[in-house]
Amino acid sequence: MIQLTELKSLLLETPPQADRHAHLSAASGLVQVGRWLYVVADDELHLGQFLLDGNTPGQLHRCFDGELPLELEERKAEKPDVEVLTLLPTFNNSSHPVLLALGSGSKKNRHRSALISLSQHGDISGQPTIIELEKFYDFLKKEVGKLNIEGAAITQDNIFLFQRGNKKNKLNASIRISLDDFYRLLLKPHKKHEPHIHITPYNLGEINQIPLCFTDATTLNSGEIIFTASAENTEDSYTDGACLGSAIGMINQKGELTSLEQVDKKVKLEGIEAERKDNTIELLLVTDADDAMHPAQLYSAGVKYSS
Repeated sequence: MIQLTELKSLLLETPPQADRHAHLSAASGLVQVGRWLYVVADDELHLGQFLLDGNTPGQLHRCFDGELPLELEERKAEKPDVEVLTLLPTFNNSSHPVLLALGSGSKKNRHRSALISLSQHGDISGQPTIIELEKFYDFLKKEVGKLNIEGAAITQDNIFLFQRGNKKNKLNASIRISLDDFYRLLLKPHKKHEPHIHITPYNLGEINQIPLCFTDATTLNSGEIIFTASAENTEDSYTDGACLGSAIGMINQKGELTSLEQVDKKVKLEGIEAERKDNTIELLLVTDADDAMHPAQLYSAGVKYSS
């Protein structure tokens, strides 16, 4: 088993709205840029910014307008369900990094996405650009079926979106799209785009008869994709269920699943960053607490790498 080391709780300077706790709970995506960690939560309208080192509470940056209801079921119905955070290289000829936050696409109101520009030092620069990706998600639904995009990884000239399955819809798959096609649809989201895509299904096994399903992904400099998967006892992309555990896996440059190993804590891993150092992959991971009363956690882990 992969051993997780708890680093800190994702506490905030101020709560996202009145009568909410001053922490992120449902962390769903993670990107490291220099000394900063950026985290999205699927039940918030903001992006969290945290220092990697120390326990200084994080700051919030608004991505989407409006206010979400405080009541659980009402909030779930209205939330943008942002499940993906990834760093885009060379987007629109920008000289600085750009973060992309993507909605899951699992419901009609979960198509909203945001582009967030960063300075050369990795700080947020300016206001986010909001994109409605309804046409693109409608296209994906025709190809994939019931959609639940949970992660993204960029390798050279392609982006891989990761479709999360469940007990009833067991399709776990990567969806490969060329970066050129993907950037075109981000720049002109209202046009009808039907890019060439390649879908690769994966069988990630089970924990106590509950299927492991993709929750996030990232890319190593060597080209492999590192991903998280969790076994959540639910039959659809809307209803939460008990999490029986999580695993971390690798997909090689040929698209083959080369490793998959459970972690030693019963947590729902929802965000991952990875860096290869010598023969070890050093990981940062965030969790979804599935309870607004409890903060998400930041963990580290190390996985031995064999080429």
